[in-house]
Amino acid sequence: MSSEVPNANRPFVLVVGLDLTDTETSGFALNQSARIALRIPGSQIHLIEVIAAGASADVTREAAGCLQRYAEAKATELGGLPGQSLGVHIRCGTPGREIAQFAQEVNADLIVVGTHRRSHLKQLLVGSTAEHVMETATCPVFVAGPRPAPLASHVIVIEPPCPDCVQTRQATQGRTWWCARHSEHHHLHHGHRYSYQGDWPFESYHSETSPTGS
Repeated sequence: MSSEVPNANRPFVLVVGLDLTDTETSGFALNQSARIALRIPGSQIHLIEVIAAGASADVTREAAGCLQRYAEAKATELGGLPGQSLGVHIRCGTPGREIAQFAQEVNADLIVVGTHRRSHLKQLLVGSTAEHVMETATCPVFVAGPRPAPLASHVIVIEPPCPDCVQTRQATQGRTWWCARHSEHHHLHHGHRYSYQGDWPFESYHSETSPTGS
């Protein structure tokens, strides 16, 4: 992974690997990419689909047309992508390698790839395009996949956030992390935890960053 210092004067470049034979996975990956890009004005989004090596010029043009129509339909579905630059690209070869190589060519800041829904994390990645991209990419890789529904008692279920805690964080810009009810709970039962959020670099030390126990 590159250790290059980010240049604030250049646009944020996001590469999205798609496979239109699996529109559910690709659609989720593109939706997540759009959510990221819309938070960064002037981003560049590059959609890339990799087809079989040795494909003819006609097949390549047809794939490009399908990808462009898909991109236009998704942009409409998402309500547009104002202020964002969108590119579509077709490459031939091995998907993992071609996506990583293209990301290198455009100096990408982030790669987003979709993956199929499976029951275990190891099955989710091993042998997948996502795994191959992560092996060779020189920038961070975000793996987007449909959220699995709990199917059995052994599945770890992540609890939703407390609405009052979320409202407290938003109102204080992260300087107060818990609502009144959970503040006492975390003080008593999780004294080794702390959270603080502010402008970076922090202007001054804040008392809430002090752990209250061990």
